Amino acid sequence: MNKKRFLETIGEMYTSKGVDSEVLADALKESFRLAFAKKIEDEYKIDKKPSKASSQNKDKPAVKLPDALIRVEIDFNKAKIECYRQWLVVNDDDVQDDYIEIGLSDAKEKDSKLAPGDYYEEELSLDSLKEKDISRFKSCFVQKINKAEKDALLATFANKIGTIVTGTVEKCDSHSVIVELGKTTATLFQKDLIGDEKFNQGESIRVYVEGIGKDDKKGSLVKISRSCNGYLRCLFENEIHEIYDGTVIIKYVERIPGRRAKVCVYSNDPNVDPSGACIGEKGNRIQNIVTQLGNAKDSKEKIDVVTWNPNLGLFVAELLKPGKVLGMNIDEEKKEITVVTDDDTLNIAIGFKGTNVVLARKITGYQIKVIDETTASNEGIEYKLIEDYAIEAKEEERKRFREKQQEAIKSRTGVSVNDEEEVLDKDADLEEDIPVVEEVVEEEKVEETPVAQEPVQEEKVEISDEIAKEEPVVEVKKVKEEEPIEFKEVKTTTTLESLEKSLEEEKKDKASNKKSFKKKKKDYKKEEDDEDEKEEKRIVQKMDIYTDEELEAFENEEDEYEDEEDYSEYDDDDYYEDR
Repeated sequence: MNKKRFLETIGEMYTSKGVDSEVLADALKESFRLAFAKKIEDEYKIDKKPSKASSQNKDKPAVKLPDALIRVEIDFNKAKIECYRQWLVVNDDDVQDDYIEIGLSDAKEKDSKLAPGDYYEEELSLDSLKEKDISRFKSCFVQKINKAEKDALLATFANKIGTIVTGTVEKCDSHSVIVELGKTTATLFQKDLIGDEKFNQGESIRVYVEGIGKDDKKGSLVKISRSCNGYLRCLFENEIHEIYDGTVIIKYVERIPGRRAKVCVYSNDPNVDPSGACIGEKGNRIQNIVTQLGNAKDSKEKIDVVTWNPNLGLFVAELLKPGKVLGMNIDEEKKEITVVTDDDTLNIAIGFKGTNVVLARKITGYQIKVIDETTASNEGIEYKLIEDYAIEAKEEERKRFREKQQEAIKSRTGVSVNDEEEVLDKDADLEEDIPVVEEVVEEEKVEETPVAQEPVQEEKVEISDEIAKEEPVVEVKKVKEEEPIEFKEVKTTTTLESLEKSLEEEKKDKASNKKSFKKKKKDYKKEEDDEDEKEEKRIVQKMDIYTDEELEAFENEEDEYEDEEDYSEYDDDDYYEDR
């Protein structure tokens, strides 16, 4: 056996697939160990299968016989493969299984340096392996290498599973397309293609990575597809920003590849239309996605963007558009729905070759039967109108809103709304024992600004005698923080007749007050003018004229100060500005 050539071939074959040399060496060691262990068992005629007696005796579990101790050394650089059989050296009295153990005295005869705890070894020749042993080696090695290759691919495609990657067409025929993806290849079968699309060698191709599978004759480890629902979902996530940032969420995706698809979406933001965001202005966004669904002209896939509705009836009506749904019957136990459409839109609701109904079945999980209005009336089928489902949906929405409010109150206060209602009911029961306090409510006089030019028109209100005799009851609720609510009943002793009479008297008082107010205003103005005249007279009487003697005395006083120092220069503004 040419060990060098063998190791070179094995290394070139699997290192190109991403298998590490150390992993490859471990796989070779394990395969050689298993092959020689089975060979030795055949030579000693050891049967490890449990006997019928031991298998029937459940009290005593079957003892598993150990394998022969095999040590394998492999060095790719030195092209070395060495295999040894080992025995554990123990004292002569401690030998229990001579298949894997050897006494100290026997070991000393073969090698005087051995001591208890050491291993006695005998070299095994690779040429001694027979065809049966080589088959065992091959099966074990392939199994180990497949696991190593799968682990290497998992490490490479760990972040790519569930995404779209770009590869190159390596080979193609009428049945499949082999795509090169870096260090590995993957196969697209006819079921994985969109309609009748065709590719040429060397052409770039986008595929969806479904996962890592088994390596068999039918395909490679990496599972790829273009016809799965995940491929269309990823296209929407890559092309539509609102889906990428989480504003619009994809609820369902179902496809008939190359023919039709339905994408059900809803929005967390009430201000965002989910269907409009996916379609785009003038349909530009949805057209960009459609162009990536197959390259055959006759198998262009059409996409219906449907707004998801929590009400099943309205949701089914949306799924069957552009057919006009009049109503339906939903049997939740049997998972069946009978839909009644307008006579003119029955075929549109069913779709070409039933595609519309088939996709609706896949999305809802219900068996859907579509009939027209005439058939329903002839067969006497009663159904629930679509308008009733709309009313039901509004009630469900109100209920969900109330539940959210209750959850918010409970998270904030720690007390549920039901508990608060029980407390209020108890408080209301206690208030029934509280005596009613009767109070007389006095009439409040409101002064209105009189309008001079527009006379006030009195409105006559006809009040029945029974209502006039009844005394109005006013309930006053006094609410205090963190205290039970108390209710007090206040009764008035004033009747409607007395109220009307008092209003008429009040109007007369206002008119008389208006005249007296104008008169008082004139009198006040007249008194004010008289006071001004008297004040002027008093001022004129006090202003007496100085006599000539007094004026001469003033002049003499000024002459006395002429000899004193002159301070006139300080009166000039320039004096202060210079400083």
